[in-house]
Amino acid sequence: MKVIFLGTSSGMPTLKRNVSSIALVFINKNKLWLLDCGESTQQQIQKTSLKLSKLEKVFISHLHGDHVFGLPGLLASRGLRGGKNQQKIQIFGPKDLDIYLKETLNITKTYIPYEIEIKIIPPNLSAGIIWEDEEYIVRYTEVNHNIKTYAYSVEEKKDRSHFLIDKARQLNIPPGPIYRTLKEGKTVELPNGRIFQGKNFLNKIKKGRKIVFCGDTTYCKNLLHLAKGADLLIHEATFSQQEEDLAKRNFHSTTTMAAQVAKEAQVKQLILTHISPRYSSNNKLTITESGLLIEAQSIFPDTILAEDFMEYEI
Repeated sequence: MKVIFLGTSSGMPTLKRNVSSIALVFINKNKLWLLDCGESTQQQIQKTSLKLSKLEKVFISHLHGDHVFGLPGLLASRGLRGGKNQQKIQIFGPKDLDIYLKETLNITKTYIPYEIEIKIIPPNLSAGIIWEDEEYIVRYTEVNHNIKTYAYSVEEKKDRSHFLIDKARQLNIPPGPIYRTLKEGKTVELPNGRIFQGKNFLNKIKKGRKIVFCGDTTYCKNLLHLAKGADLLIHEATFSQQEEDLAKRNFHSTTTMAAQVAKEAQVKQLILTHISPRYSSNNKLTITESGLLIEAQSIFPDTILAEDFMEYEI
Protein backbone atom coordinates (compact mmCIF):
# COMPACT_ATOMS: atom_id res chain seq x y z
CA MET A 1 0.00 0.00 0.00
CA LYS A 2 1.09 3.53 -0.69
CA VAL A 3 -0.20 6.89 0.55
CA ILE A 4 -0.04 9.97 -1.68
CA PHE A 5 -0.83 13.35 -0.14
CA LEU A 6 -2.91 15.37 -2.60
CA GLY A 7 -3.71 18.24 -0.24
CA THR A 8 -2.14 19.15 3.09
CA SER A 9 -3.42 22.64 3.93
CA SER A 10 -6.12 23.55 6.43
CA GLY A 11 -9.05 25.84 5.69
CA MET A 12 -7.96 27.15 2.31
CA PRO A 13 -5.40 26.35 -0.38
CA THR A 14 -2.07 28.13 -0.68
CA LEU A 15 0.41 28.31 -3.55
CA LYS A 16 2.26 25.40 -1.92
CA ARG A 17 -0.53 23.32 -0.44
CA ASN A 18 -4.01 22.33 -1.62
CA VAL A 19 -6.76 21.53 0.89
CA SER A 20 -7.30 18.09 2.40
CA SER A 21 -7.19 14.91 0.35
CA ILE A 22 -5.15 11.74 0.59
CA ALA A 23 -4.93 8.87 -1.88
CA LEU A 24 -4.52 5.30 -0.66
CA VAL A 25 -3.10 3.19 -3.47
CA PHE A 26 -3.21 -0.61 -3.43
CA ILE A 27 -0.17 -1.18 -5.61
CA ASN A 28 -0.66 -4.81 -6.61
CA LYS A 29 -4.46 -4.53 -6.72
CA ASN A 30 -4.52 -1.63 -9.20
CA LYS A 31 -7.14 0.23 -7.18
CA LEU A 32 -7.48 3.59 -5.46
CA TRP A 33 -9.28 4.95 -2.40
CA LEU A 34 -9.55 8.58 -1.29
CA LEU A 35 -9.57 9.96 2.24
CA ASP A 36 -11.38 13.31 2.09
CA CYS A 37 -11.81 15.31 -1.09
CA GLY A 38 -11.19 19.02 -0.74
CA GLU A 39 -11.53 21.55 -3.54
CA SER A 40 -9.38 20.84 -6.65
CA THR A 41 -8.59 17.26 -5.64
CA GLN A 42 -9.28 16.17 -9.21
CA GLN A 43 -6.67 18.63 -10.49
CA GLN A 44 -4.14 17.32 -7.97
CA ILE A 45 -4.81 13.79 -9.22
CA GLN A 46 -4.04 14.91 -12.78
CA LYS A 47 -0.56 15.92 -11.63
CA THR A 48 0.16 12.33 -10.54
CA SER A 49 0.05 8.90 -12.18
CA LEU A 50 -3.26 8.13 -10.46
CA LYS A 51 -6.30 7.27 -12.57
CA LEU A 52 -9.84 8.27 -11.60
CA SER A 53 -11.07 5.15 -13.37
CA LYS A 54 -9.41 3.09 -10.61
CA LEU A 55 -11.22 4.94 -7.82
CA GLU A 56 -13.33 2.54 -5.75
CA LYS A 57 -14.05 4.24 -2.43
CA VAL A 58 -14.09 7.66 -0.82
CA PHE A 59 -14.07 8.16 2.95
CA ILE A 60 -15.15 11.60 4.16
CA SER A 61 -14.16 12.60 7.68
CA HIS A 62 -16.64 15.48 8.05
CA LEU A 63 -18.59 18.06 6.09
CA HIS A 64 -16.44 21.15 6.43
CA GLY A 65 -15.80 22.53 2.97
CA ASP A 66 -12.05 22.08 2.88
CA HIS A 67 -12.64 18.32 3.19
CA VAL A 68 -15.58 17.85 0.83
CA PHE A 69 -16.00 20.67 -1.72
CA GLY A 70 -14.03 18.75 -4.33
CA LEU A 71 -16.21 15.64 -4.32
CA PRO A 72 -19.09 16.65 -6.66
CA GLY A 73 -16.70 17.90 -9.32
CA LEU A 74 -14.49 14.84 -9.08
CA LEU A 75 -17.48 12.51 -9.50
CA ALA A 76 -18.70 14.52 -12.50
CA SER A 77 -15.30 14.51 -14.21
CA ARG A 78 -14.96 10.78 -13.70
CA GLY A 79 -18.27 10.32 -15.51
CA LEU A 80 -17.19 12.48 -18.44
CA ARG A 81 -13.97 10.57 -18.89
CA GLY A 82 -15.09 7.01 -18.44
CA GLY A 83 -18.74 6.80 -19.43
CA LYS A 84 -21.17 4.11 -18.30
CA ASN A 85 -18.79 1.18 -18.11
CA GLN A 86 -16.93 2.32 -15.01
CA GLN A 87 -17.24 0.43 -11.76
CA LYS A 88 -19.37 1.91 -9.04
CA ILE A 89 -17.97 4.13 -6.31
CA GLN A 90 -18.76 3.68 -2.64
CA ILE A 91 -18.75 6.85 -0.54
CA PHE A 92 -18.68 6.73 3.26
CA GLY A 93 -19.17 9.55 5.71
CA PRO A 94 -21.29 11.36 8.27
CA LYS A 95 -24.98 12.19 8.32
CA ASP A 96 -26.12 14.59 5.56
CA LEU A 97 -23.29 13.64 3.18
CA ASP A 98 -25.89 11.97 0.97
CA ILE A 99 -28.09 15.08 1.03
CA TYR A 100 -25.15 17.33 0.17
CA LEU A 101 -24.14 15.23 -2.81
CA LYS A 102 -27.62 14.58 -4.18
CA GLU A 103 -28.72 18.21 -3.88
CA THR A 104 -25.51 19.56 -5.42
CA LEU A 105 -25.69 17.18 -8.38
CA ASN A 106 -29.42 17.81 -8.80
CA ILE A 107 -29.25 21.61 -8.67
CA THR A 108 -26.36 21.69 -11.14
CA LYS A 109 -28.10 19.15 -13.43
CA THR A 110 -25.03 16.93 -13.27
CA TYR A 111 -25.49 13.47 -14.75
CA ILE A 112 -23.41 10.63 -13.27
CA PRO A 113 -23.39 7.66 -15.68
CA TYR A 114 -22.10 5.11 -13.18
CA GLU A 115 -23.45 3.81 -9.87
CA ILE A 116 -22.74 5.69 -6.64
CA GLU A 117 -23.41 3.98 -3.32
CA ILE A 118 -23.45 6.27 -0.29
CA LYS A 119 -23.09 4.72 3.16
CA ILE A 120 -23.82 6.97 6.13
CA ILE A 121 -22.22 6.27 9.50
CA PRO A 122 -25.04 5.90 12.06
CA PRO A 123 -24.91 9.16 14.06
CA ASN A 124 -25.80 7.36 17.29
CA LEU A 125 -22.72 5.11 17.10
CA SER A 126 -19.33 6.45 18.14
CA ALA A 127 -17.27 3.58 16.69
CA GLY A 128 -17.64 0.50 14.56
CA ILE A 129 -16.93 -1.22 11.25
CA ILE A 130 -18.02 0.64 8.11
CA TRP A 131 -16.80 -1.85 5.47
CA GLU A 132 -14.94 -5.12 5.08
CA ASP A 133 -14.19 -7.92 2.66
CA GLU A 134 -11.95 -10.99 2.80
CA GLU A 135 -8.76 -8.91 2.78
CA TYR A 136 -9.45 -5.58 4.47
CA ILE A 137 -11.52 -4.07 7.23
CA VAL A 138 -12.27 -0.36 7.67
CA ARG A 139 -13.16 0.90 11.13
CA TYR A 140 -14.28 4.33 12.23
CA THR A 141 -14.40 6.27 15.46
CA GLU A 142 -15.86 9.67 16.28
CA VAL A 143 -13.28 12.31 17.15
CA ASN A 144 -13.54 15.68 18.89
CA HIS A 145 -14.37 18.49 16.46
CA ASN A 146 -17.12 21.13 16.33
CA ILE A 147 -19.23 19.06 13.94
CA LYS A 148 -19.63 15.29 13.61
CA THR A 149 -16.19 14.05 12.53
CA TYR A 150 -14.59 10.63 12.14
CA ALA A 151 -11.21 8.97 11.93
CA TYR A 152 -10.79 5.80 9.86
CA SER A 153 -8.47 2.81 10.04
CA VAL A 154 -7.73 0.55 7.08
CA GLU A 155 -6.42 -2.83 8.22
CA GLU A 156 -5.28 -5.97 6.45
CA LYS A 157 -7.11 -8.93 7.95
CA LYS A 158 -4.42 -11.49 7.21
CA ASP A 159 -0.80 -11.56 8.28
CA ARG A 160 1.83 -11.35 5.55
CA SER A 161 4.87 -13.48 4.82
CA HIS A 162 7.53 -13.60 2.12
CA PHE A 163 7.94 -16.73 -0.02
CA LEU A 164 11.54 -17.98 -0.18
CA ILE A 165 11.60 -18.60 -3.91
CA ASP A 166 15.36 -19.14 -4.09
CA LYS A 167 15.10 -21.97 -1.58
CA ALA A 168 12.35 -23.61 -3.63
CA ARG A 169 14.46 -23.36 -6.78
CA GLN A 170 17.51 -24.84 -5.05
CA LEU A 171 15.42 -27.87 -4.10
CA ASN A 172 14.27 -28.22 -7.73
CA ILE A 173 10.62 -27.67 -6.85
CA PRO A 174 8.82 -26.88 -10.12
CA PRO A 175 7.24 -23.39 -10.25
CA GLY A 176 3.56 -22.73 -10.85
CA PRO A 177 0.64 -24.01 -8.75
CA ILE A 178 2.99 -25.76 -6.34
CA TYR A 179 4.62 -22.45 -5.40
CA ARG A 180 1.19 -20.97 -4.76
CA THR A 181 0.32 -23.88 -2.45
CA LEU A 182 3.56 -23.43 -0.53
CA LYS A 183 2.93 -19.68 -0.24
CA GLU A 184 -0.33 -20.54 1.51
CA GLY A 185 1.64 -22.52 4.08
CA LYS A 186 0.25 -25.87 2.93
CA THR A 187 2.03 -29.18 2.39
CA VAL A 188 2.72 -30.46 -1.14
CA GLU A 189 3.79 -33.85 -2.45
CA LEU A 190 5.64 -34.05 -5.75
CA PRO A 191 5.09 -36.92 -8.25
CA ASN A 192 8.41 -38.45 -7.14
CA GLY A 193 7.13 -38.69 -3.56
CA ARG A 194 9.10 -35.79 -2.11
CA ILE A 195 7.06 -33.87 0.51
CA PHE A 196 7.52 -30.21 1.41
CA GLN A 197 5.82 -28.14 4.08
CA GLY A 198 4.87 -24.58 3.16
CA LYS A 199 5.89 -23.16 6.52
CA ASN A 200 9.50 -24.01 5.69
CA PHE A 201 9.41 -21.70 2.68
CA LEU A 202 8.03 -18.62 4.43
CA ASN A 203 10.06 -16.06 6.30
CA LYS A 204 8.95 -14.46 9.54
CA ILE A 205 5.28 -13.59 9.31
CA LYS A 206 4.48 -9.89 9.51
CA LYS A 207 1.25 -8.68 11.00
CA GLY A 208 -1.25 -7.21 8.54
CA ARG A 209 -0.66 -3.52 7.88
CA LYS A 210 -2.77 -0.83 9.52
CA ILE A 211 -3.19 2.79 8.43
CA VAL A 212 -5.15 5.35 10.45
CA PHE A 213 -6.39 8.66 9.06
CA CYS A 214 -7.64 11.28 11.47
CA GLY A 215 -10.13 13.98 10.53
CA ASP A 216 -10.06 17.37 12.27
CA THR A 217 -9.91 16.93 16.03
CA THR A 218 -8.40 18.11 19.23
CA TYR A 219 -6.71 15.51 21.49
CA CYS A 220 -9.09 12.55 21.59
CA LYS A 221 -9.08 9.33 23.62
CA ASN A 222 -11.24 7.56 21.01
CA LEU A 223 -8.42 7.93 18.52
CA LEU A 224 -5.95 6.22 20.82
CA HIS A 225 -7.92 3.00 20.66
CA LEU A 226 -8.35 3.13 16.88
CA ALA A 227 -4.69 3.95 16.23
CA LYS A 228 -3.19 1.40 18.64
CA GLY A 229 -0.15 -0.21 17.04
CA ALA A 230 -0.75 1.29 13.59
CA ASP A 231 2.00 1.21 10.99
CA LEU A 232 1.04 4.76 10.01
CA LEU A 233 -1.00 7.46 11.71
CA ILE A 234 -1.94 10.47 9.59
CA HIS A 235 -2.98 13.20 12.02
CA GLU A 236 -3.96 16.83 11.60
CA ALA A 237 -1.61 19.41 13.12
CA THR A 238 -3.27 22.71 12.34
CA PHE A 239 -1.47 24.73 15.01
CA SER A 240 1.88 25.11 16.72
CA GLN A 241 2.28 24.18 20.36
CA GLN A 242 2.58 27.91 20.97
CA GLU A 243 -1.07 28.35 19.99
CA GLU A 244 -2.58 25.57 22.06
CA ASP A 245 -5.41 27.76 23.38
CA LEU A 246 -6.41 28.68 19.84
CA ALA A 247 -6.32 25.03 18.81
CA LYS A 248 -8.60 24.00 21.66
CA ARG A 249 -11.09 26.80 20.95
CA ASN A 250 -11.32 25.65 17.34
CA PHE A 251 -11.32 21.92 18.14
CA HIS A 252 -8.06 21.33 16.30
CA SER A 253 -4.74 19.77 17.26
CA THR A 254 -1.32 21.19 17.81
CA THR A 255 1.81 19.40 16.68
CA THR A 256 2.44 18.14 20.18
CA MET A 257 -1.13 16.86 20.62
CA ALA A 258 -0.72 14.76 17.48
CA ALA A 259 2.67 13.53 18.65
CA GLN A 260 1.26 12.58 22.04
CA VAL A 261 -1.44 10.48 20.38
CA ALA A 262 1.21 8.72 18.28
CA LYS A 263 3.33 8.06 21.36
CA GLU A 264 0.48 6.75 23.51
CA ALA A 265 -0.93 4.62 20.68
CA GLN A 266 2.55 3.22 19.99
CA VAL A 267 2.33 3.72 16.25
CA LYS A 268 5.34 3.16 14.01
CA GLN A 269 5.15 6.36 11.98
CA LEU A 270 3.36 9.69 12.34
CA ILE A 271 2.71 12.02 9.41
CA LEU A 272 1.37 15.50 10.14
CA THR A 273 -1.01 17.18 7.70
CA HIS A 274 -3.73 19.90 7.61
CA ILE A 275 -1.14 22.62 8.18
CA SER A 276 -2.42 26.15 8.72
CA PRO A 277 -1.38 28.70 6.05
CA ARG A 278 -0.27 30.94 8.93
CA TYR A 279 3.02 29.00 9.04
CA SER A 280 3.97 29.54 5.41
CA SER A 281 7.35 31.08 4.62
CA ASN A 282 5.94 34.60 4.22
CA ASN A 283 4.19 34.67 7.59
CA LYS A 284 5.03 37.08 10.40
CA LEU A 285 4.96 34.45 13.14
CA THR A 286 8.12 33.35 14.89
CA ILE A 287 7.58 29.68 13.97
CA THR A 288 7.71 28.17 10.49
CA GLU A 289 6.78 24.76 9.11
CA SER A 290 10.20 23.37 9.97
CA GLY A 291 9.58 24.50 13.53
CA LEU A 292 6.30 22.59 13.59
CA LEU A 293 8.15 19.39 12.78
CA ILE A 294 10.73 20.01 15.50
CA GLU A 295 7.91 20.45 18.05
CA ALA A 296 6.35 17.10 17.17
CA GLN A 297 9.66 15.23 16.99
CA SER A 298 10.51 16.37 20.52
CA ILE A 299 7.75 14.02 21.69
CA PHE A 300 7.59 11.45 18.87
CA PRO A 301 10.81 11.29 16.83
CA ASP A 302 9.34 9.19 13.99
CA THR A 303 7.37 12.14 12.63
CA ILE A 304 7.21 13.52 9.09
CA LEU A 305 5.58 16.77 7.98
CA ALA A 306 3.55 16.06 4.83
CA GLU A 307 3.82 18.08 1.65
CA ASP A 308 1.58 17.95 -1.41
CA PHE A 309 2.46 14.96 -3.64
CA MET A 310 4.61 13.33 -0.97
CA GLU A 311 4.44 9.53 -1.18
CA TYR A 312 4.84 7.07 1.67
CA GLU A 313 4.83 3.30 1.16
CA ILE A 314 3.76 0.89 3.87
